Amino acid sequence: MFNHIQVIESAIQGTGVVASKNIKKGEALCLMRGERIGVNELKRRYASGKEKISNPLQIGDKKYIDLAAPYVFINHSCAPNCGIRKENELFALRDVKKGEELTFDYSTTEWTHEKFGRYREWAMECNCGSKKCRGTIGQFPSLEPKLKKQYYKAGALQDYILQKLEDKMFS
Repeated sequence: MFNHIQVIESAIQGTGVVASKNIKKGEALCLMRGERIGVNELKRRYASGKEKISNPLQIGDKKYIDLAAPYVFINHSCAPNCGIRKENELFALRDVKKGEELTFDYSTTEWTHEKFGRYREWAMECNCGSKKCRGTIGQFPSLEPKLKKQYYKAGALQDYILQKLEDKMFS
């Protein structure tokens, strides 16, 4: 199984993950793994303070993976070198050199269900430091149309995001 990642101290924030070998554009690096939970359990974890807003990976309308190490340490960037496709497969958006920190745009994985209450408007401050930094990381619908199209063309959208886009187009 592929798993070409290594945990490091991040230049972006806290702990991060780097490529443990040179990675070609389009190559899969790992499956993002952890405990699969529903929206009600996620709400409980947020309310108890046991969950950071950046930890879970949304994989469906009301489904999440509470990411385990090392996957939880993959930082956000507004100019990412990776994307997530299918349900939870991290892949290279461009060639990535061994030792380069791996990042993905958290906005490409979030589209919270309308009945999620006060967590519906998921957003967090961005510290990526890229020239393209948006300042705030929001949900997929908050992205500029040009950026949405760029991620779509790159294949960097999860199946559930693609389904929501299709539903919006044909409803």
